[in-house]
Amino acid sequence: MKRFVNLFPTPVMLVDMSSIQCKSKLLEIIDNTPAEPHDLVENGKSSFTTAPILFHPQLKELNDTIHFHLDEYAKHLGLRKLRVTNNWFNIMDQGSKVVRHRHEGSLVSGAYYPRAPEGSTKLNFVNPLIPFRMTEIYSHDTPYSGFGQNVECIEDLMVLFPSWLEHFTEENNTTNRTVISFNTMIADDSV
Repeated sequence: MKRFVNLFPTPVMLVDMSSIQCKSKLLEIIDNTPAEPHDLVENGKSSFTTAPILFHPQLKELNDTIHFHLDEYAKHLGLRKLRVTNNWFNIMDQGSKVVRHRHEGSLVSGAYYPRAPEGSTKLNFVNPLIPFRMTEIYSHDTPYSGFGQNVECIEDLMVLFPSWLEHFTEENNTTNRTVISFNTMIADDSV
């Protein structure tokens, strides 16, 4: 008998958020909130230092929906209940890109795309095992030999992933690609 067992998987959750009723209010708030350059978003703008967008009182439905899916993700991983901490939006136009990074001081991070024109740049995740596989030489591509994996950024998609997972984007070719990004910690009432 032979079988393959995949040890130590990296869970990424993809969620369809198209049922959000407050999306037009969200986009109105984003369009009227100051954003500025940020080191990780080359040629784009961010509200990282100006506005925690998910705490806006008119976006309670969005916040509650995100927390519902965070609860599912945490339960699937065996984590205690999570709560959103810092959060912000980034807007990318043609030529913008996000520099490779991870989210320090967070357990789970998320990216929700309320505006992602067709052809928007993908979210690229870096294989965390690369530093340990320096002597492997591959004859062909498999799920085990890749240096990374990407997720197509489509409108109304939310991606939840471990905060230690490095990610980046290539240059964007569209205008107004908008993402709400957030980090989490263990909820105070989690036991």
